[in-house]
Parts: sequence; structure tokens; C-alpha cells
Amino acid sequence: MNLEIIETITNFSCGLAVFAFTIIATASRNPKFEVLVQQLISVCCIFSAFLLTIIAINGGTFWSSEKLIPPLIALNLIIMFAARLNLKGKQVSQGMNPHQIGRLNQEE
Repeated sequence: MNLEIIETITNFSCGLAVFAFTIIATASRNPKFEVLVQQLISVCCIFSAFLLTIIAINGGTFWSSEKLIPPLIALNLIIMFAARLNLKGKQVSQGMNPHQIGRLNQEE
């Protein structure tokens, strides 16, 4: 397979992941849609990291750079893990948030 085709597919996959990442806040209004977008981001990032690895192994370049490929692979994997974090869901911190503190101050 031609490396230019792999580069094009990688560009598309990365672009789709970035687009999905930008609409994740909107997607969090609906839990099912949020999960779908999270899964889309994860799949795109894994796929992009895999394709970037193929490009690196075959001595290709991505955006005219060989040195850019390893950081992009790492960034894709980091975004993949970050995409799995819920924007809406169970509160983990168990602490008071600024809104609760403001309400307490108003009540006093």
C-alpha cells in the first residue's frame, strides 16, 4: 500500500477525532450520545496511532516530518484515554463545588 494513501487516511482519522473532541461538551447533554462520541474518539485515535506507527516503520513522513510521528502517536493515545472520562456522571471528588459554596454564602 502506498504511504501517501496511508497519510491521507491518517489525516482524515485525526481530523474526525479532533472534530468529535470539539463537540464532546454538546454530546454530554445526552448520555448515550456522549458514550457514542467517546467511542468514536477512542477508535479514531487508536486507528491513527496504528497508521502513524506503520508510516514510521516504513520510513515515511507525516506533514513533511519524520520527527513529528512519535509525539503524535503519544498524543493520540493520551487523547484516547482522556476521551473515556465522563463530563457528566458520578461526582468523584465528594467536595463542595463553587456553586454550592455560593449558595451557602447567600443563605447566610
